[in-house]
Amino acid sequence: MATMPPQSQPWPGNRAVLFVHGIGDAKPGDYAPLMQQVQSILGDGADKVAFYFLYYDQIDEWFASKVQASKQFALLVNAIRSRVAASGPSSASLGNVIAEFAGDVIWPVLIPDARLSVRAALLQQLEQIVLDGQAANVKPRDQHVSIICHSMGCFHVYEALQVAAADPGSGLSPATWGFSFDNVIFMASPVMLIQTAVRAIRPAVPQPETIACASGPLVAPSQPGEQGQPVPMVKRIVSITGNMDPVGGYLVRKQLPWAYMNLPGQIPFVDNEQVVQVDGSDDLSLAALLQDAISDGGSPKITPENPHDWGAYIGRHSDDLRTWLLG
Repeated sequence: MATMPPQSQPWPGNRAVLFVHGIGDAKPGDYAPLMQQVQSILGDGADKVAFYFLYYDQIDEWFASKVQASKQFALLVNAIRSRVAASGPSSASLGNVIAEFAGDVIWPVLIPDARLSVRAALLQQLEQIVLDGQAANVKPRDQHVSIICHSMGCFHVYEALQVAAADPGSGLSPATWGFSFDNVIFMASPVMLIQTAVRAIRPAVPQPETIACASGPLVAPSQPGEQGQPVPMVKRIVSITGNMDPVGGYLVRKQLPWAYMNLPGQIPFVDNEQVVQVDGSDDLSLAALLQDAISDGGSPKITPENPHDWGAYIGRHSDDLRTWLLG
C-alpha cells in the first residue's frame, strides 16, 4: 500500500515539531490554520522551528473496507457501548451515540494493512526529521524534536514509538543513538480505549499481536540500557483531554478508567469543557454534537463546538505549548 513520501525541509534552528492528525481525509494544506495557530502562540520563536505534518492517504481505503468488515465494526461498537452502560448513569441515547462516535474514531485499528502502513510512514517521517536536523549540522543528541498528536493520531504515535525504541536500526532508539524527543503531547488520546475495545473483541481483530497497546500494559517508550535499566525515549510526555470528550476517556465530566490513557510518568491535564445547553441537559447537548459529527456516515467532523476539537485543545494550552516547545 503506497504512502506519501516523508516531508523534508531545511531546519532554521535546532527545533522541529511534527503534527499527527486523527481520523479523516486530511491532505496537505488542510491543517494550515492549525499550524498558523501554533506559530502565533510561539511568536518570534516560531522562526527557529521546522514544522512537519504527517498526512496518511489510506483513509478512503479504510472506510471502503469498513463495509466489508461490518461484523467486526459492530462488535467494536457493542464493546464500547457495554462499557459506557456499565460506567454509571447516562441516557441510553447518549451511550449509543458515544459508542458510535468512538467506534468511528478508532475503527481503522481493525484494518492491519492500513494501520501498519501508517506506522511505517510515521517511522520514516521521524527518521527524515532527524536526517534533516543532521543536514543542518545539528547532531541527534542536540536536536529538540516534539510531536503533537490528536485523537487516532495518538494511537499511531504510541505504536510507532514503541517499535522505534526497541529497534536499534531505526536510528531513534535512545540507548543506542542517544536521541530522545523533547515532548510528545497527546491530545484526546484513544490509546486506552483501543486497548479495552481490542481486548474485548480480540478473536475478531486481525493481527492483534501487532497492536502494541493491546499486547501488554501501557508504558512509556524506552530501550534497555547497558545495565538493563530503561532509557526513556521521551523527556516529557503530556496527556491532555477534556471532561466532555469520550474519546479522551470522559463521560460527561466522569473519568472512565477503561478509556482514559494514563502512561507512567505522563503530565496530565483535564480541561473543563462546556457544551451548548439543550434543554439544560449536558447529556442531550453532547449527544447532539456527536451525532451531528457522524450523521453523514463518514469520519467524524471536528468543529469548534465539538469537545473533541484539536484546535480548541491547542488554544487552551497556548502558554503551556510555548514553554514546552521552546523551553
